[in-house]
Amino acid sequence: MNSKIIDEFRKLRDVNTPIIVIEDFDYARIDDILVQAIGGKDLINRKGGRVRVEEWNPATGRTDFLYKQRTQTQPQPLADYLSSRYEDELWNREDGSKEEYLVLKDINRSLDDPRVITLLQLIAQRKLYDRKYNTTLIIESPYIKLPEEVLKYASYLDIPFPDDNEIDELINSHLEVNHYKDAFNKDDLPKLRDSLKGLSRFDIDRVLDMAMSINGTLSAGDNDMIRKQKKAMVKKSGLVEYVDTIIELDDIGGLDHLKKYLKNKATVFSSLSEAKKKGVKTPKGIFIVGMPGCGKSLCAKAVATTFNAPLLKLDMGSMMGKYVGESEANLRNAIKIAEATAPCVLWIDEIEKAFSGTGGHNDVLTRMFGYFLSWMQEKTSPVYVVATANNADNLPPELKRKGRFDEIFCVNLPNEKERKAIFEVHYGRLQKLDDSPYNNIDFDGAVIKSKGFNGADIESVINEAAETCFVGKKKLTKEIIEEIIDKTTSISRSCGEQIKTMKEMFASSCFVDATTGKLTNTNKKN
Repeated sequence: MNSKIIDEFRKLRDVNTPIIVIEDFDYARIDDILVQAIGGKDLINRKGGRVRVEEWNPATGRTDFLYKQRTQTQPQPLADYLSSRYEDELWNREDGSKEEYLVLKDINRSLDDPRVITLLQLIAQRKLYDRKYNTTLIIESPYIKLPEEVLKYASYLDIPFPDDNEIDELINSHLEVNHYKDAFNKDDLPKLRDSLKGLSRFDIDRVLDMAMSINGTLSAGDNDMIRKQKKAMVKKSGLVEYVDTIIELDDIGGLDHLKKYLKNKATVFSSLSEAKKKGVKTPKGIFIVGMPGCGKSLCAKAVATTFNAPLLKLDMGSMMGKYVGESEANLRNAIKIAEATAPCVLWIDEIEKAFSGTGGHNDVLTRMFGYFLSWMQEKTSPVYVVATANNADNLPPELKRKGRFDEIFCVNLPNEKERKAIFEVHYGRLQKLDDSPYNNIDFDGAVIKSKGFNGADIESVINEAAETCFVGKKKLTKEIIEEIIDKTTSISRSCGEQIKTMKEMFASSCFVDATTGKLTNTNKKN
């Protein structure tokens, strides 16, 4: 059991919090935590007094919390139940209990009832001001939309994903039940544990059951199956995407300074414990801004490969919900998944689409932005954030300052040297795929003709050249490549004005050039 959750609950109780809200779907785990936090299986509080705990849910109404048995023939409406609990005098009870918890589950639909809203307020106020009334409300729901009248009395208790000790307990429990503990290779435990991070206790149980059913054992050999299941479960959350990648930094042409920088960070990331002893702080992340098709997404994928860490992609658009508080809850849960999966790389693509409007009249966006900034500033977990943007001009300056990201890089249209490197990378890819020998090609002419091309344009040229040669049963030559370049409409030709504007913006902003490592403007502060 996670002792930190229990300690946090007791802190909320000790400061007389009237309403404690727990957003989670795993009621069995939450109820176990509550039993331990409140008073153990005998429900005896720290002063030795009896504690009364009752449950209400839409299906069974008033229910015995410990044994999950309904205490009424017909489910009592929530308003009637709360009314009876509000009027109850704890100090006159025959069982001597003077401390009470009401666990309310799945009450979202009841929150449209004005009686329910008022009774929640009255119970909260009586808890605060009446010394003889000691009833705490605990609201459990996968998602809860509290009315503004009630929200001010509530505090949220965050239920994190299982920690290392809890995951180990689950693994050992499955081994014991299946009589395999003695034969289990203990060296496999850290590998299994790491592959299970970022899953709920419920999902870990399911995955371990599946692994045991396949081969009757648990071992590091189950990691591939676990990762596939984990990917599906993380995807099902709808908040983050688990991205498979084999892209390496050497697969990216140019951007030499950025690649060198990332290799240095990878050295720190792979030896964090040793680095911290030398005073090195945990790397926070990088912000890559620049022209479309110039390698920002490739860099994000290559970072995960270089760091030997899973890649999670966060789509800020999917965070937005239609209910009050839903968007903020989605962002909190997405970050919670990332932290539980750590060490990992969290890729936030096109971040400008999410936060460019911050500072206006959008209160939801402002709150989400504030939460994200606080997390970036204070986080110590090994979640390396890679944020990418086509245009950072409209982003708030507080996002771009030091302390949020370790560095901000500008990715511009590739120069001649970089274009040649990109041609060679994609041509080398063709050589690896085909058993038949390829001729060495002089790309100097292609480099000159491809001025204004980005990396995506060059990749498209090589792909079309390969297709042309396959269909015509020809050998790939520099003439074919140059001919295709002449027919290709590059980004600089199709979006000339936009490219010009972006270049001017980059020139006036303080970014590190990903190619040279030089600041584009040392006078402007962000």
